[in-house]
Amino acid sequence: MTRFSWKVAAAVALLHATAALGDPAPDGSTPASSPSGNDPTIAKPAPDAPPKKVEEAKEVAKSAELTPIVPNPNDATKPAFLLYAEIDPPILAVGTVFALARLTRVDPASCAPACDSVKLNPLDRLTAGYYSAGWSSLSDYLLYGLGATTAGLLLADEGLLDTLNDGVVIAEATLSATGAASIMTLAAGRPRPFLYGDPTVPSGYKAPLSIRNSADANLSFLSSHTAEAFAIVTSLYVAEHRLHPRSSYPRYILGVGLGVASLIGVARVMSGYHFITDVVGGAVVGSSLGVLVASVHGSPVHVVPVVNRDAGGSAGGLAISGSF
Repeated sequence: MTRFSWKVAAAVALLHATAALGDPAPDGSTPASSPSGNDPTIAKPAPDAPPKKVEEAKEVAKSAELTPIVPNPNDATKPAFLLYAEIDPPILAVGTVFALARLTRVDPASCAPACDSVKLNPLDRLTAGYYSAGWSSLSDYLLYGLGATTAGLLLADEGLLDTLNDGVVIAEATLSATGAASIMTLAAGRPRPFLYGDPTVPSGYKAPLSIRNSADANLSFLSSHTAEAFAIVTSLYVAEHRLHPRSSYPRYILGVGLGVASLIGVARVMSGYHFITDVVGGAVVGSSLGVLVASVHGSPVHVVPVVNRDAGGSAGGLAISGSF
């Protein structure tokens, strides 16, 4: 079959996809599994499989099925993510606990109130001694603004209920990034850049003594602000790409979002709360978890290949199955 014929067959199948939802397979048989039907999902039984064994397999599969939080979405293409009662609440709970883990740190850094920069690597030594309350506040405002903008974009695309649904996944990605950063921060126990300075100069330390002696001064690696920002941007991109698969709109969102997330990382360095390596590590962790958490959540629509067996297997195309 020529490449052109395949394209035509695919286009025809897509045009008839919505009418074909829930229809039997092209050979007239009923599929062994259906994401939208009442039958549990099992592999297609062998032709000589005993009916009793097939029913037992269906019972086992039914008992193992997950419970969708939104079982019947109003739109086949919205929301971008499917939530399940057995998966998403536990992820949110664990992520919240891990994110709050940094609050358990009560002791100041071992070298407080002044640390020696000799042991720092050459890259991080460049920013040792930095401190700026203004840059710190800017990073906070940018992160809050990024979250608000994310909610606004989803609201414009989906409406309130679907936005709440997809917002859960983005929150999971953000909490996962925060949790990972918190665990790394507690494990590393790395002093922040503002603990370093020149003890021979009266004004050699820019950060106030109270801040240098605080427990927070021992939480440098990783940058949770940066991890959260990159997690928000990348998980939002996955959602928007599913909502607008044929548009360049999601790529623009990704480009602008990565720029804002990078600016947040720069602000954390300029504030003296994080070294360059803290920010780079946060960006890697945040981006990875943002894509991972969003990608493992399915969408309401699945595109699968089909073959027209009545034509001797010579025609092919695409069919859409939705969880309605």
